[in-house]
Amino acid sequence: MPEEPIWKGASSHWKNFRAYFLSSLTIPLSIWLNFSATTGPWIYLLILLGAVYAFWRWLILVTTNYQITNERLITTTGILTKVTNPLELYRVRDLQIIQPLWLRILKLQNIHIITTDASTAEVIMDYIPTSIELAEKLRASIEACRKVKGVRSLEIPNEQISENPDTQVTG
Repeated sequence: MPEEPIWKGASSHWKNFRAYFLSSLTIPLSIWLNFSATTGPWIYLLILLGAVYAFWRWLILVTTNYQITNERLITTTGILTKVTNPLELYRVRDLQIIQPLWLRILKLQNIHIITTDASTAEVIMDYIPTSIELAEKLRASIEACRKVKGVRSLEIPNEQISENPDTQVTG
């Protein structure tokens, strides 16, 4: 089965709203502090610090990309060093959609993926638009990939697990 792309994208810039907002507040604050107090022109460094912080948050956001195919979830991160982390979809154990009130208002969602992969136990795709119905596409791809690979999960209830190390659970 050839690998076909399903979705490629990144988090929304709403993720950095707080950083952008605080950075924009540094301009009037610096001007007000310069004229109302005996600080001096060095207070304008506050503007520079706010701009650098907002730029850094923006850079992190635009260099983090997600690509979902019918077989893998590929996460690429990094500003100076790129790190690509492919996750086989048949390793996904659970999928959780989290939408706090402010994300519902903005029509965004966080997708929390729990896996059986040793190197990537959890993947959180945050501030993803709800309009693309990514969670449903991802769920369908996970089920199809598990079916093709013949993967089944085995869940053992907690009642069967004994405190006594000499006791073994057989199934």
